[in-house]
Amino acid sequence: MKPLQSKEQIEEMRRKLYDRSGAVQSTKHKLSDIKVDVRSDWSVTNPESKPEIEKKRPEKEQEARELEPEPDSIPDSAKKEPEDTVDLSEKQPKRRYRTFILLGSLLIFIIVTLVSSLFLFFGGNQISNNNIEIVANGPQFIGGGEEYPFQVAVSNQNAVPIESATLIIKYPQGTRSVGDEVRNLFEERIPIDSISPGEIRNIPLTVAVFGEESAKKTIEATIEYRINGSNGMFYKESESLEFNISSSPLVLRVDSLEKVASGQEVEVTLTAVSNASNPLTDVIVSASYPNSFSYQDSSPGPDFGQNVWVIDEILPDEEKTITLRGTVSGQTNDNFRINFSAGPADPDNQFLVGAILAEGSVDFLIERPFIDVRTAVGGDSDGEVILPQGASANIDVSLTNTLGETIYDLLVEVIPSGNALTEDSISSSNGFFDSNRGTVRWEVSNNSSFERVLPGDSRNLKLRVSPGDPEPTSSFEVDVNVYARRVAEESVQETLIGTSRVEVKYTSTINLGSQASFISGPVPPQVGETTQYALTIVAEAGLNDVTGAIIETSLPLHSEWLDEYDGDGELSYNTVSKKIVWDIGNIDSGERKQLIMQVQLNPSSSQINTRPILMGDQSYRANDRFTGALLQDSARAVTTELSTEMGFGRDSGRVIR
Repeated sequence: MKPLQSKEQIEEMRRKLYDRSGAVQSTKHKLSDIKVDVRSDWSVTNPESKPEIEKKRPEKEQEARELEPEPDSIPDSAKKEPEDTVDLSEKQPKRRYRTFILLGSLLIFIIVTLVSSLFLFFGGNQISNNNIEIVANGPQFIGGGEEYPFQVAVSNQNAVPIESATLIIKYPQGTRSVGDEVRNLFEERIPIDSISPGEIRNIPLTVAVFGEESAKKTIEATIEYRINGSNGMFYKESESLEFNISSSPLVLRVDSLEKVASGQEVEVTLTAVSNASNPLTDVIVSASYPNSFSYQDSSPGPDFGQNVWVIDEILPDEEKTITLRGTVSGQTNDNFRINFSAGPADPDNQFLVGAILAEGSVDFLIERPFIDVRTAVGGDSDGEVILPQGASANIDVSLTNTLGETIYDLLVEVIPSGNALTEDSISSSNGFFDSNRGTVRWEVSNNSSFERVLPGDSRNLKLRVSPGDPEPTSSFEVDVNVYARRVAEESVQETLIGTSRVEVKYTSTINLGSQASFISGPVPPQVGETTQYALTIVAEAGLNDVTGAIIETSLPLHSEWLDEYDGDGELSYNTVSKKIVWDIGNIDSGERKQLIMQVQLNPSSSQINTRPILMGDQSYRANDRFTGALLQDSARAVTTELSTEMGFGRDSGRVIR
């Protein structure tokens, strides 16, 4: 078709386009029920064959195609490029190349990283961890507590220097620094800075190492460094430096029984022996007790608590002995151990062992008691008895042979002690009181039944204790020790076969007093007239301190409270019940507390010829600080009768008309 070149041609073309006479009538299509086999891969096995749906197109659709205008009859401007169509006869390829590209890139990245790392550490003699060597050298043996000199050598055989190098030393337990400021060492960091290629750096060190004889110790050295162009931190460790403690400057020996009875007092002897060539100073000896051991005393006494002793100085080959006593308790066949350790004091705590030079222990086995010893005071066998002040005590001792064998030559020793006793306090019918030793003894010479005690047999003893003059915190203890001869057995006590203890404490007494004194008004009191009185209450502690002291009383109906009072502690008054509570608190031994309060009385005619009560009965209670016992006292009611010592005559309190 020739291009349009004139206006007439354009108008002619517009007329043809909008001419309705040449339009092709559109045909309607209906859906078909013909089944079509659609393959999952959209492929056609025979390209020459047409789908069955193509063959059975409606004839009207074919006619519509025949009526379509020829392409030459359509202007170029009205022509449209055909849209891209998908050829279902060709199989679309899957796009797996993207996965291969991703995996390949990741693999290349890993290979490059690995090669770079290997090159960095091992390759080309540039910077390799294998070219850095660290060696620690020192003596194989050292005496405990002595100075240990050793040396750490660091060698850099790389072609480039290592920078920011730091030597890290890890010390064994019991290591200390040497010099003026002694401190415990656990880890030490020593800066070295840069080490040049081919350079060997030697670092000498000296420490003091403490430990038991034959103990193995280990020192570990590590070099920490950086390399130029990297922010990472690298490490190289040396082989451990191992050495042995050839000898300890201190040795502990522990001696005691191995088999004991529950409730028996045992004695443990601890001996510290110096093997050092120089004097040892400020040696700490510490004991660790199990729950079944109750500490009693020691010689010398502990310097801290009940288990720490300080040996100021121990010379070469010198011995220091510590003897401690305690009571064991537990079930039959129970085992327990007391551990001891010795060494110099911790720089941060003078009562702690900073480094162990020597250790020791003692083991006990609780076996069935040989003799069951029971001690009772007035029938009370709880072990601690509280008696009133000045009361005498009857003590009964019962002994029973619990063994399956006969025991011979029984001997019983009773040892009384305490500030409540005097030389004349102990008396016994069959026992012998030895005032020189302060003991009461029963033995075969004065008790023939003690020569032989068959299995299951018992022996009963009696004694009486009369306390001396009362004094603060008055008390006494009675220890009963039983000895006998039995079949010998290795590491078993052959003589002491039973023990018991009872403690008696005396409570103090408290005193309460009260009186009335005149303030104003007629005396004796008159009907219809007001007389004012001052009521005084005095509370006194006994020989022991008392705590929680309280006095309670009340006013009668005809006694009027004036709300005027002065005294120690706190006072409360209930206006309804007219009850008075005086909370005193604590009162020291022998001291007294006083309260003064004012009341008034306006007698009635019904009270003529009587002495009206101004304050009711008073009750006083407190706790004995020493014994913990509850103490009580009381005082009678206070009337209008005034004391003759104040200058008043008889019947000064009788109401008159």
